[in-house]
Amino acid sequence: MTNAQINCFLTLVEEGSFAKAAGALFISQPAISKSISKLEEELGFVLLERKAGSLQPTPAGNLMYHFLKNSMNNYHNLLSHIQNSLSEPSGVLKLGCPETWNPSMFYNRIMEHFAREFPSVNISLECSPLPSLLSKLQSGKLDIIISHEFHPPMQYGFSVRQLTETGCGILYSRNFMKEISSVADLKEVDFLHFDSDVEKKFSAAVKKVCGDYGFSPTFKNCGQFASALFNMSCGHGVMFFTDWDNAINNSSYRYLPINYRSAVNIIYPTVTSNAKTHIFAEELIKLFAEEAE
Repeated sequence: MTNAQINCFLTLVEEGSFAKAAGALFISQPAISKSISKLEEELGFVLLERKAGSLQPTPAGNLMYHFLKNSMNNYHNLLSHIQNSLSEPSGVLKLGCPETWNPSMFYNRIMEHFAREFPSVNISLECSPLPSLLSKLQSGKLDIIISHEFHPPMQYGFSVRQLTETGCGILYSRNFMKEISSVADLKEVDFLHFDSDVEKKFSAAVKKVCGDYGFSPTFKNCGQFASALFNMSCGHGVMFFTDWDNAINNSSYRYLPINYRSAVNIIYPTVTSNAKTHIFAEELIKLFAEEAE
């Protein structure tokens, strides 16, 4: 039994005549008749008979039709599955994120999703200061970085797309500051920061929140993140953080949520030698969009 014989038989049953089957298969009627005769000879029973001017399968032919139809459907589905598996994205996806982040906010969901949907893809995750992440993205050492919107403008050639949003708040020392119940309590307190590029966006957010309480905040640049965090720990000011930042889980600090939300973005090259980067970027966006619904 050949594929050509099977195809002729299935088409004859579905079309109901040699003429129509010949037209559908683009072969001659004698060729179809010869193919069916050989198939019946091989099987040892009649598959088709003429009734009332039309071609009908015999009881045996009817059983053989449904068996072969299901078998061919399964065969084509299997081929499709194999072809998709062969073309499935593979390799390494190099992700980067700020070193200050809490991995529980994003790591597990990304790893579990890719393990399920793209088992041939290995994900490497690098946590570094934001300027270092941007530099590595520009040099091709990272494929995609995930970052808050508090970053300097990217140079031409990079796509910045929102992944999700996160809540924001004010972090302060539990040991050296009295408990803060409202942003209004921060009128006489310095807002500490450590990076002039981040400060531009940071200050706009803080000014908006404080403005709702009728005052303009004062800012102090500590030069480095560690220095700003140390001053905050000693009660010499407060710091702006998001719900994704790991510092808010430190028992030495208190965290006051505020009425402001910050975007979490993915950043990746618009044109890249890794053609799969765009597939993975879309997959990340789809993953977080589904969880937000």
